[in-house]
Amino acid sequence: MKYLGAKHLIGNHIATYINNIVTPDMVDGYFEPFCGSLGVFKQMIKYNYKKYIATDLQPDIILMWKKLQNNQLILPKTFDEEMYNQLKNSNTPSEMRAVAGFGMSFGGKFFSGYIQKYAKNSNRDFYKEFKNSLNKIEKIIQKPNINFYNKSYDSCEPVNMLIYCDPPYKNTVGYETGDFDNDKFWGVMREWSKNNYVFISEEKAPNDFKVVWEKTKMRTLNSSIRYNKIEKIYVYKHGLAQGF
Repeated sequence: MKYLGAKHLIGNHIATYINNIVTPDMVDGYFEPFCGSLGVFKQMIKYNYKKYIATDLQPDIILMWKKLQNNQLILPKTFDEEMYNQLKNSNTPSEMRAVAGFGMSFGGKFFSGYIQKYAKNSNRDFYKEFKNSLNKIEKIIQKPNINFYNKSYDSCEPVNMLIYCDPPYKNTVGYETGDFDNDKFWGVMREWSKNNYVFISEEKAPNDFKVVWEKTKMRTLNSSIRYNKIEKIYVYKHGLAQGF
């Protein structure tokens, strides 16, 4: 599930960094409130924190992860454009809408276009690739201390947790779950940082946050445009993580 903003290519780098800073014995668990395609979350599981909590406001993606975790995700043998469009036009959240909307869409952006159209003469089978990706993740997320919830980040009240946030970036294309209030987000991060170790991926942040890590990564905008961006991780200057 590789899409604009996804962390699959650098997820291991991010996980290694924050684990080196905040080890399992320092906190009560790991929390990721914008879990999406689990680019970082799946990498953090190998470090054996006491508990893992993944949340996302997008209902379809959480339904898919729950089904996969419980060995209940039943996928069709093939996935054609007709099935894609049927799910696109459905208003009922389901795990299959996540498969279509993220796994079978160009760039992994929710229903941005049936990705198999872009295979051209490459003979790539994007559905097979997606299923292989799910098979790998399934083995990772089946630990009993891993929980998925469909809820908004601002309804959570974490305490003594290691938190990694990958929110919708400011001034980027809109998200399926609606407009994102960036000012409110940074306010919540300030509050969380008082009682948690909070690390935030963004391109820019308010002046009372500082960059503690950065790495250049490639982004795909459409079928013909790819470009380099500098991925940054910020912490609140007056929070628990500010000393690192």
